[in-house]
Amino acid sequence: MNFKQPFYTLKLNTRHCGYRIAVNGCVIDEDRIGELNNTEYPINHYLKNGDNSIDIHHLNIAKKCGKKSGLHEEGFLTLSLCVRENDSTESIVLSETVYDSAKLRRDEGKVIYTDIEGLLETIEKSTSHSQFDVVNNKISPNESGAFTVGQYQVKKGLTKALQITQTVTLPTPFPLWRFFQADDLTPHNDLSDDEWISTRKMMIEQVYQPVYQALLDDDTAALTALFSGRGKELDLAFYKKDGQDVYEMVKHLKGLIHNNELSAVREIEFDYADVAVSFNRKMSWLHNWDLTMSSVLDFKYKGAEIVTRIPIQFARFDGNWEIVR
Repeated sequence: MNFKQPFYTLKLNTRHCGYRIAVNGCVIDEDRIGELNNTEYPINHYLKNGDNSIDIHHLNIAKKCGKKSGLHEEGFLTLSLCVRENDSTESIVLSETVYDSAKLRRDEGKVIYTDIEGLLETIEKSTSHSQFDVVNNKISPNESGAFTVGQYQVKKGLTKALQITQTVTLPTPFPLWRFFQADDLTPHNDLSDDEWISTRKMMIEQVYQPVYQALLDDDTAALTALFSGRGKELDLAFYKKDGQDVYEMVKHLKGLIHNNELSAVREIEFDYADVAVSFNRKMSWLHNWDLTMSSVLDFKYKGAEIVTRIPIQFARFDGNWEIVR
C-alpha cells in the first residue's frame, strides 16, 4: 500500500551551517548566519509526479569580524524527506541527507571542490540509492516500487559553495503545477544595470502595486482575484475544499489590516529592494538587500521595530505576471 493523499515534508536540523534549501529549484528557506534550526516544511506545492530534485545550496558564513570566511568547520545539517497520509500524524522518512562539515578536505582553510570523493565523505551517513514501496508505513524494497532515492551529486554550486543534490522519484496525485510551464526569467547577475532597473520597474507596476493598493484599500474582491490562481493550486496540493485556501489567505490579510497593534501596510521602499529569481528561473520576487527570502510587503508593529511580512512569489506567462506562491 502506498498513499492515497500523500503529504510530503522536509524536516531540517542545522547548526553552524548557512544554506538555501530548494525543491525543484524553488527556494523554500535560507539561513545566512548559521543559527540553530529545527523546522519542518510542507512541500506538496513544489513537487511533481515522477522525478524531483532536492538541493542544499550551502552559504559561506561569517566567523570573524563579519567576514565571510567559508563553510564553517563545525557545520552540521540533516535534511529528511518524509511522507504521511494526509489525515494521519504518523510519517516515515523516505530519505535523509546528513552533512558533516568536519569531513571536508581543505587546503589552507579553503575547501577542495575538485576532490569529489572528499565532498562525498561529508554525506557518507546519508540514505543510499534505493527503490521501494511503502507498506504499513514501512519501507519495502521493490525494484519496480513507486519511490526511488537517487544517487547524490556534489560540487561547487550556484552559491559559490558546496551544493548537494539528490533526485527522488515520488508518486503524487495532483497535476503539474503551472509555474513549471512559466517563462524563463533572468537572474540579477545576468542583467545589465539598465535591464535590472527596467525589470524592477515592471515588477513594481504590474505586480506589487496592485497587491499593495488592494491591501491599502482593504479590497476583498481585489485580494481574492489576485490570490485565486495560487489558491486553486494549494487547494489541490493539500487536499482542501475548492476555494478554501484563497478564503484563508484573504482572511489572514484582512486580519492584518484590522489589527490595532499594526500600522497600515507600509509603503514599499523600492530603492532598498532587489530582484530575486528562483534556481529554476521560473519564479521571482522583490526582497530587501542581502535577505533573499524577505518580502517588501509588510505591516509594522506600532512602537516596535518588528514587522509581519507577506511573502509572495510571481511567475510570468507570455509576458503577464501572476502570483503563484
